[in-house]
Amino acid sequence: MTGTVRKLTDESLQASFSPDASQIAFRKGDSFWLMGPNGDDQRRFMALENGFDIQGPKWSPDGRRLLYLKRKLGGEESSIEARSLADGSTTVVLASKGLLDFWWTSDGRLIYTQAEDGNQTTYGLWEASIDAASARAAGEPRRLTRWVGFSPGFVSVSADGRRIATTKGYSQSDIYTAEFDAGETKLKTPRQLTLDTRSDLPAGWTARNEILFFSDRNGGFNIFKQAPSAQNAEPLITGQEDVRDPQMTPDAKWLLYTLWPDSKQSPRTRSVRVMRVAPSGGAAESVLDARGTFASGITWDRRKGFPDFRCTSAMASCILAEAEEREIVFTAFDPLQGRGPEVARVRTSPEEFFWDLSPDASQLVYGEFAWGAGDKLSVLTIRDRSTREVPLKTWTNLNSVSWSNDGQSLFLTTLRREGSTLLRASTSGKVDVLLEQNSRWMLNPRVSPDGRLLAFAVSATDSNVWLIETR
Repeated sequence: MTGTVRKLTDESLQASFSPDASQIAFRKGDSFWLMGPNGDDQRRFMALENGFDIQGPKWSPDGRRLLYLKRKLGGEESSIEARSLADGSTTVVLASKGLLDFWWTSDGRLIYTQAEDGNQTTYGLWEASIDAASARAAGEPRRLTRWVGFSPGFVSVSADGRRIATTKGYSQSDIYTAEFDAGETKLKTPRQLTLDTRSDLPAGWTARNEILFFSDRNGGFNIFKQAPSAQNAEPLITGQEDVRDPQMTPDAKWLLYTLWPDSKQSPRTRSVRVMRVAPSGGAAESVLDARGTFASGITWDRRKGFPDFRCTSAMASCILAEAEEREIVFTAFDPLQGRGPEVARVRTSPEEFFWDLSPDASQLVYGEFAWGAGDKLSVLTIRDRSTREVPLKTWTNLNSVSWSNDGQSLFLTTLRREGSTLLRASTSGKVDVLLEQNSRWMLNPRVSPDGRLLAFAVSATDSNVWLIETR
């Protein structure tokens, strides 16, 4: 490649050239935009609908339509839609559950990837005929591949439609612990705690400095605890039910966790239930049913799962975060009595939101993930609901946060395409880099009760590009 690299626009992503190379479609903020091939004549084409995760845009072969994939937050309902450049009319090309990516080929086929209904470990690559005039899929789809335990990624098709390029891989995460140095501005060499090839995510600590985490090492998500010096984890809650987010109550009398619904249930009857059980075991009891939209998929990537909750020893109750379409609602709840009063609301995009509760339970810190720019970290005082911004200057791509034990600083992680950084920042904005990772991504830092150790997850993706001949 030769020539000079030129910036065409700022704060944009998912750009795509039209078939005749006369226009570029791209996403900027909450809209799709169009511009000329040199970045000229930029104009907003369509606003993106609230309550959906939207991927795209892509072009139809004749360049007359922009296509995108729309997936409802908190559900499996998804559709591939086409918007006319001429009159702005919208057509549903294909509607189904679990759609992941797609391509409209020049020979009139829709190539798409899809998770099997109710099974997030089995995926397929499919093709269906598509009518160019109506922009609708027609006839019975045909399965091209079936992958168990590996998920496909982006899809691209050659100009003649005969070859499909797609990624095939899997993601997993492990828990690491690291000891602070004397000045608490660096971490000593991290130690890998979990050694399986599944996904493990830390959620809290016991008073005895044992890490509470959830893992899918047995199939569905189960709950475990493990001391930093131990070789093996102790199972706490196992079985076929999907249980996550273990945390101790402020008085240490109960273990709280979330019980997630079976994906085969009707969306109308689903709810995420906060449960309690004695640390010594016994029958679990329901604390409350959480309301609102929730993300039913994987929770260790940048898309955070809701509902979510935090407990601290400074208050008898805990704080529950529930996601509505364009806001997060925070509510106090008692581990024995259930739901209490609402304490705050934050207008945001729930799929990109992350937060934590201060040790004295007086403040919430929160942010919203954004690729490349626009990150803002805010602290909300619960008593009067006032907010202030933490000035982080050039640090962007933040994806998780937690408080230090003294409430004077924050632990942050970033998510970039090339890797991740673990930071410690004062509430006034002074930042120290604790750890950096290339080609791996850190998240969910959790400091131990004695303040000596930091636990965090490290996520990695193993994938390859596959070439598939269709004819």
